[in-house]
Amino acid sequence: MTEIMMTYKPSPKPDFDKPTHIEYSYMKIHKWGDKEAGYVDDWIYISNKKLHQIIFGLEPRCCFKHSKEFRTIFGADELLYVLSGIFVISNPETGETHKVFPGDSIFFQKDTWHHGFNFSDEYLQVLEFFSPPPLLGTSGVYSKTKPYIENIQYSIESRLNDCLLNTNVTNKKKSFTIIKEKDYIWSLDENNPGIFTTILANTENLFVKKITILPNKSSHIIKLKVEKSLLIILGEVLVEIYSDNKIEKFKLFEKDGFYLPKNTEHKFLNLSKKKSSLIVCEAK
Repeated sequence: MTEIMMTYKPSPKPDFDKPTHIEYSYMKIHKWGDKEAGYVDDWIYISNKKLHQIIFGLEPRCCFKHSKEFRTIFGADELLYVLSGIFVISNPETGETHKVFPGDSIFFQKDTWHHGFNFSDEYLQVLEFFSPPPLLGTSGVYSKTKPYIENIQYSIESRLNDCLLNTNVTNKKKSFTIIKEKDYIWSLDENNPGIFTTILANTENLFVKKITILPNKSSHIIKLKVEKSLLIILGEVLVEIYSDNKIEKFKLFEKDGFYLPKNTEHKFLNLSKKKSSLIVCEAK
């Protein structure tokens, strides 16, 4: 494989000052990595001082690790949602490893080393929310301040030994939380019984929720108190924006994103015959 870049360069930081439909089919791919760390494709939807939303991708049976220039330990909380492929995530410092399937999520907090592997024969894509965002110095700059790992550990033997001694030890050392749909705690809007919501992450830095809309159902009009970004993960959604006595309408398809500034009045509608789902990140 031809080496794409040798030194770390900050990724693009797209930002918007009004409600914006971010169409997946028109997005440019940003390449991350080098020969040692591996190469990752990034679709960067938004990256300002409040929100950071991307999709990253790996070719079949490929991986990302880390190098001196490209380190994978950050000063942020992260929520990853697997869109396609089979994602294996591992902490090279402890050996903790998980296999994660489409529709499942992974949550981890700052100062967690992580490597990723596409454990399938199809292209892997993973939605990522990251906060505090890189513009606040939490990504490449931050990673250079952390001790570098020379010896990678993927073995679980030491963790199994701990488990034999104390069944609670491994939980205390756990790096990643895997969130499966069977474990969701759903909430239902009593005024809109076709709208189901579950929270995937809620920390001092990061708030992410998943919304499912049944066919021919819509949300009530929402007025935001904070900035918000989202991605359509299933079906199609009509976003209506209300301002100055007019309505703007945007039709979103799978992998399309949308940015909503603070104080935006809007509504989500599913006008199709199949259910739709979206994942939303609200700025802290």
